[in-house]
Amino acid sequence: MPPSPPAAPNEIEVTPFPLDDEGVLPLALARSWLSDAERERADRFRFEVHRDRYVRGRGMMRALLARRLGTAPGDLAFAEVGKGKPVLPGASLSFNLSHSESRAVLALGEVPGIGVDVEGCDRRVDLDGLARRCFRESEIAWMNAFPPEERHLAFFRLWTAKEARMKAGGEGFSLEPKRIELAFSGGFPDRVVAPTDPPAWLAPVALPDAGTACCVVAFAPFHVRLGGVPVFDPGH
Repeated sequence: MPPSPPAAPNEIEVTPFPLDDEGVLPLALARSWLSDAERERADRFRFEVHRDRYVRGRGMMRALLARRLGTAPGDLAFAEVGKGKPVLPGASLSFNLSHSESRAVLALGEVPGIGVDVEGCDRRVDLDGLARRCFRESEIAWMNAFPPEERHLAFFRLWTAKEARMKAGGEGFSLEPKRIELAFSGGFPDRVVAPTDPPAWLAPVALPDAGTACCVVAFAPFHVRLGGVPVFDPGH
C-alpha cells in the first residue's frame, strides 16, 4: 500500500468512504485484518448489513492508519479510553471514525483529541424536540433563522459539531450536548465556546456528498485536508 502524502503540521486528514461498496474494500480482506475481539463484536450484530458495515469501517480505519504509519493493517493494536474511544498506544497519531448508515469518515492527524462526526441529512428526526433537549437557546435561534427547507441541514451542522466535541475527549454522552455551546459564522458552527477546559477548536468539513453534514473538533488549532481511499489488492 503506497504511503499517504506527507502531512503538514497541525493538519487533520478527513477521508470519506462508503460502507456498502465491495469495490472500495472487499469485505473478506477487511475482516482478515481485524483482531479476534473485533471479529467477535462483528458477529454479535443481529443484522448482516450492520455486521458488514462494522467490518468494512474497522478495516478501512486500519488501512488508512497503516498507510500513514507505514505498517500492515492487521498489525495495529488498539486500546480504548473514555467511553470506548480507540487509540494507538505509544503513537503520536490521533484519529476518530464516524458513520451514518452507509456513509463513513475517518479523521486522523498528529493533533491531540480528534473527534469527528458525519450525518446524512436525509435522516428523519424530530428537529424541534431534539433541539429543545440538546441545543442552547442561541443555537435554536440560529437554526430557526434558516429558511424552512434548509433547517434540516442547519440542525445537522449543529449536531455534528456537538457530537464531534463529545467524541474528541472520549466523553461521549457523559458530556451532555447542552453543556456544549457553539458560536457561528457564515452559516456554520465555527467555535466551541464551552466547555473551556480543555479548549477545543472546530471546523466544519465540506464532503463531496452534499447530502451530509460533517464536523471535526480537536484540542489544538488545525486545518483540514480531504483524503482519498487506497486501492486494495484482494490477494494481499
